[in-house]
Amino acid sequence: MARDWVVRLGVVCAVALLAGCGALFGGGQTAAETTVTPAAVPTDETPDGAGEAAGLQGAEREYWGNVTAANASAVTQPRVLDLRPTCRRPPGLVVHVQVLALRNNDPATNEGINTTWRFAAPSNRAVAGSYDNFVGTIRRGFRPLLNATAVRYGPLDRDGDTATQPVTVYDANGTATAYTWYLERQDGARYDGCWMTTGVSATPPSR
Repeated sequence: MARDWVVRLGVVCAVALLAGCGALFGGGQTAAETTVTPAAVPTDETPDGAGEAAGLQGAEREYWGNVTAANASAVTQPRVLDLRPTCRRPPGLVVHVQVLALRNNDPATNEGINTTWRFAAPSNRAVAGSYDNFVGTIRRGFRPLLNATAVRYGPLDRDGDTATQPVTVYDANGTATAYTWYLERQDGARYDGCWMTTGVSATPPSR
């Protein structure tokens, strides 16, 4: 039952995301707001080797894809929007961070999408082509993630340096949209050893 526990955070994002087409994050563009300063475009700075996570280590030791009372609030908004990849964060927690960031995205600044980009693997970013394309794809093609009022995390399936995890999100009407997260532990360069997302695809919701 722990694997299917629905976490209700009581946060309703007034943004559009995840449509029903299965696809990797990437492609498209969105016009920026003119009256609000958007979040800075993420750079490829070195990830936080120290874990940047005072207070997160306990959750990371236990978090392998299931949401529990101990880790459900370990990564809270808006602090989740400041997180970056670290080699001490397991794949299940990377998924949790990205989903939380998208649910708490500010449509005027796209800070949640900004955080999601930070955890996107270099191969994923290459598919997107640019940060602006990435933002456009999320806002057009992954609308349900931005509007989610509840989330169910399925069991994490880890095989060596790759992992997948099903995630089902629910809107205010109880409509479910299911996705699969794909992750790889990076080898070499600045993200060596870090778990990052290589893609997200829409999947039929489980019954």
